[in-house]
Amino acid sequence: MLSWGRLAILRTGVVIAGMAVGTSRAEDAQPRPLPLAESAQKMTLPEGYKATLFAGEPDVHQPIAFTIDPKGRLWIVECYSYPIWLNGPRQKDRVIILEDTDGDGRADQRKVFYEGGTSLTGITLGFGGVWLAATPNLLFIPDADGDDTPDGPPVVKLDGWDEKAQHNMFNALNWGPDGWLWGCNGILSNSRVGKPGTPDQKRTALNCGVWRYHPTREVVEVVAHGTTNPWGLDFDERGEAFITNCVIPHLFHAVPGARFQRMFGQDFNPFSYELMPTCADHVHWDTTQKWSDIRRIGVTRTTDEAGGGHAHVGAMIYLGDNWPDAMRGSAYTCNIHGHRVNRDKLERVKSGYVARHEKDFLLANDTWFRGLELKYGPDGGVYLTDWSDIGECHENDADNAHRENGRIYKITYGDTKPTKRDLALLNDGELVDLQSHKNEWQVRTARRLLQERATSGKDVSAARSQLEALLSSDSPPARKLRALWTLNAISGLTEGSLTAVLGEAHEDVRSWAVRLLVDANTPSAGALTRLAELAKSDPSPKVRLTLASALQRLPVETRWPIAEALAAHAEDAEDTPLVLMTWYGIEPLVSADRARAASLVERAAIPKLRQFLTRRIIAADVEQGLAVLLPKTETADDTTRRDLLAGMHEALRGHKQVPIPASWAKRFDLLSRSKDASVREQAAMLGLLFGDSKAVKTLLVTLGSKTADSGERRRALDALAERRVAELVPALQRLLDDSALRSPAIRALGAYGDPAIPPSLLERYPTLSEADRDDVVATLALRPASAKVLLEAVRSKVVPRRDISATVARQILAFNDMELSKQLESAWGTLRGTSADKVALMTKYKAALTADAGRTADPSRGRLVFNKTCLQCHKLFSAGGDVGPELTGSDRANTDYILENVLDPGAAVGRDFQLTTIATTDGRLLNGIIREQNEASITLQTANERLILPREDVEEVKVSNASMMPEGLLDKLSPEEVRDLFSYLSAPAQVQPAEGQE
Repeated sequence: MLSWGRLAILRTGVVIAGMAVGTSRAEDAQPRPLPLAESAQKMTLPEGYKATLFAGEPDVHQPIAFTIDPKGRLWIVECYSYPIWLNGPRQKDRVIILEDTDGDGRADQRKVFYEGGTSLTGITLGFGGVWLAATPNLLFIPDADGDDTPDGPPVVKLDGWDEKAQHNMFNALNWGPDGWLWGCNGILSNSRVGKPGTPDQKRTALNCGVWRYHPTREVVEVVAHGTTNPWGLDFDERGEAFITNCVIPHLFHAVPGARFQRMFGQDFNPFSYELMPTCADHVHWDTTQKWSDIRRIGVTRTTDEAGGGHAHVGAMIYLGDNWPDAMRGSAYTCNIHGHRVNRDKLERVKSGYVARHEKDFLLANDTWFRGLELKYGPDGGVYLTDWSDIGECHENDADNAHRENGRIYKITYGDTKPTKRDLALLNDGELVDLQSHKNEWQVRTARRLLQERATSGKDVSAARSQLEALLSSDSPPARKLRALWTLNAISGLTEGSLTAVLGEAHEDVRSWAVRLLVDANTPSAGALTRLAELAKSDPSPKVRLTLASALQRLPVETRWPIAEALAAHAEDAEDTPLVLMTWYGIEPLVSADRARAASLVERAAIPKLRQFLTRRIIAADVEQGLAVLLPKTETADDTTRRDLLAGMHEALRGHKQVPIPASWAKRFDLLSRSKDASVREQAAMLGLLFGDSKAVKTLLVTLGSKTADSGERRRALDALAERRVAELVPALQRLLDDSALRSPAIRALGAYGDPAIPPSLLERYPTLSEADRDDVVATLALRPASAKVLLEAVRSKVVPRRDISATVARQILAFNDMELSKQLESAWGTLRGTSADKVALMTKYKAALTADAGRTADPSRGRLVFNKTCLQCHKLFSAGGDVGPELTGSDRANTDYILENVLDPGAAVGRDFQLTTIATTDGRLLNGIIREQNEASITLQTANERLILPREDVEEVKVSNASMMPEGLLDKLSPEEVRDLFSYLSAPAQVQPAEGQE
């Protein structure tokens, strides 16, 4: 039910009638947040800045998001439903309005605009009402007369955001310079968004990334895919969007059409081939330590210097007029674990930006500080909301949410004078004048008000004339951009006027003319010709990036001239964002016109584009693609040949059978005589995929060479093993005595059912290293026949019983062979699986670890144990594998936490680490994690290697809730090794290995 505009006058420390909210947790041993009177004073800020408390509990609770209206008042979302969201009792999220009426810097008037909401995570104002992110809906609450009372119930503008996501909700509502409403969405929010009633096939699919919605055209679209859980979005003075993100790198330049690196999962387009990285050159934590130590021991020196932690919320590019110019244009974000505000300086580099780490702007000095959002307002001062709670955002359960807290601070520099005026009361000319204001809040609010007036049918022709004069003047580029954006907002631009702006002197103005030309409609033939000319001759990589972005908005048949011109810029080869954005725009062209795409392979001056084009041509049709591309290897120079061969090889990996082209023999002879060693190697790799016996012989010779380097030999081994070449087995047998290639040779033998393999492996078993023994056990457990030989070796004590992990035992049982299962029980025993068994083990190990660990444990020796036991799959202190989760940021100081995960790894398994079992047509059972899959193959990461399996070789795929981490890891260790390992795991920083034993 709606609350119809209750008004209350605030008095510090007095609870206002009717303000009771959802239940809070019971008192526990945790300390309370700093008292309100002290919290702002305790903050550490640069010299000249001061923090004041604008509002705090009981006047505000759980401030998850806010915005500022044209009067300068704060509209705040109080979110009581977190973390229950839609799964529990409704907590009555609400929107309140706070105002400082007397100019003393404190809120003294409070209104409740709306209550009764659930899952409210974002807010903005405009077009006669309030916009709310309210999973699963984007809501609009009308208030056309601006009396702070809803004109009626919320209107669902969009629906389809995923209701199952618990901490990846859509958020960060913000008006863009393009006149659209922008927002973010998280990786677990697998959403299909559209207007209510939109059929599923016409909805917009998205998870992590950025989206936008036009308020009058009622169109929603994805701006950029990728990242993890972005929760903050703002625009710089050039109108470029930036988002802040949790877990993986924290800052991304949100170029429209971008496809960013993801925490897990595949991009929506399987032909993206490579995803765009962060624009930051750093992370905000020291990866040789763990961020969670902050809550226990405070911020160490190195973590403090790095920035305080990996979780970031809120984004602000400061463009106000109160802080010094040195701070202007920097990116600011709240760091949850560091209880601070980070600052990154944005530097223009090539086509985009690099974010450099600057000294942290603010330290809260309060372990309850959970900054969520920061925005500058009418006077240039910055408002900062504090959720004020403990723990991580997604660790809290319903009983551990402190719903009675919340603070809002204001950060200012020097003496400030409050700004008291209502921009909505200004006339059109005065709003146009504000486009020259230094404070972007004034600029953006005035632009939105003009847009609202224009869309409501008001005559804004006088404003249009003023803006056209500003655009054509000698004003600085920033003001020209503001004029351009505002003209666009009031529908004051034509294709002709935008085409004229393409001739502007400044790259930012030209870039935005490109964006706006393609934003709403398909440009005319004349405008497209002009864009192609720019793509060919414009000296600015920024303009070329915008043109690459624009490709994705153009019909496929009109893209070619622009795409071909962009691909010709050899100077852009090392500009990763520009190259990848160009590829994303080119990719759909390949299936539309294969011949023209093949011609572009030869003419493109950028190696990565040549390789990607080749891959995509082959992926579209293998036989026809090869027929078009292979002849080009005769006439191309070695540089282009290298890219052609690499692209063909990558495209054909995973294909079980590729017919050998009729002209291959002649071409292979030609390529084999190349002076470029990499061309010769790539030719042999490609010939192998064709089943060319000469190529097989070439690679076998390389593998057995005494003069070839180990890298070249390893590549030959991997390629031959991937194709399961029959002639490889004798070579692999010989390599069992070659220390450089023994491990991959053992693993490669698993692909062959030769009965001579198990005895050959077992006769060497006693002399092998522990890692090689693990590989032997894993290899023999792949097939029923070799598993029987393995269990016989256990019975005869050739293989110690403890070398068979619970995971290997479970795999043997999975063959469903009764005789084999009995043999396992006789030789090894039965699987321990009850919860009572695991509790008993927990008790046993915990007692042993706490009894005398402090006196006897040696973390330096523990590092050696970790290297032997865990390093292959887990990364710790910047070293290790990526099969399992990184351990640096886990709760390693907690003995119970480590024991639970080691002794019962399947108790809680993240989706990205669920075990997949694949049965192959040749009788193997492979366990691992699927990293990638397409129509031709499945890429499986096992505990010790990455396999590309042709679909034809896959008989069955089963995904379980089990963990890939094996049980019984501690069974293979002595009590001293267990103590040392746990001592190393809990170390706050890297330690030196035991002397002489690394």
